[in-house]
Amino acid sequence: MEESKFLDAAENGDLDTVKKLISESADVDSMDEHDRTALMKSAKHGHLEIVKLLLENAAEVNKRDNRGTTALYWAVANHHKDITELLIEHDADIHVIDDRGWNVMDHAKSTGDNAIVVLLERAMAAEKTG
Repeated sequence: MEESKFLDAAENGDLDTVKKLISESADVDSMDEHDRTALMKSAKHGHLEIVKLLLENAAEVNKRDNRGTTALYWAVANHHKDITELLIEHDADIHVIDDRGWNVMDHAKSTGDNAIVVLLERAMAAEKTG
């Protein structure tokens, strides 16, 4: 029951409840029936402060759901540039392939989100120059 309350709070942007449940030892990597975590849900819905809090509490940035997607995918797919940038700063894998054979760059290009495409291109270039 606490897991679903935690996941719902993250998805709905309820920062106070997320903080409270973390202080009560909630598992920050708990998953719903689709293997989606609080980090994925908050990234999907653009809840930057919750994403920050989860990352500060060691949420697994590259955890994959039952479709092979990650929090980074959800941030990109929903045009949340600030969250995309934050996840990349926390070592989100920009090369993960989902169950359709797409990576996050494919998703960004398919939606025409040029700002995120540029952000991902810079991250890829930074990897090469390392």
